[in-house]
Amino acid sequence: MSPSHKKFLNFSNAIRHINRRYKLHDPKAVRVLEVVLTAHADEIKFTVLDLILLKEIASQETLHGVMKTLVENKLIKTEVSKEDGRRKNVSPTKLALAWLHDCSEVLCSPAKR
Repeated sequence: MSPSHKKFLNFSNAIRHINRRYKLHDPKAVRVLEVVLTAHADEIKFTVLDLILLKEIASQETLHGVMKTLVENKLIKTEVSKEDGRRKNVSPTKLALAWLHDCSEVLCSPAKR
């Protein structure tokens, strides 16, 4: 097996351990969290409507369930928009930012042999 293959397998295994630690058992939840974090990093207001319209990830019903789970696990939070009280903004929590930090550390750390 090539060294790059081994590095990839080690990386993948480390990410799975991190995801378990943060109660991220569903790949759809990971993807939604990544989208919320990306919007946050790009300073884009992201709403519940934006989230449930992510058809490339899952159906609206499934996305609602994923969002509920992420809120229960304290990885995202929702707040009523100050501009439009009918909308709710979605943003990552400190725990979500810690998850991102942990994943980034695995990516940027030197490979263990």
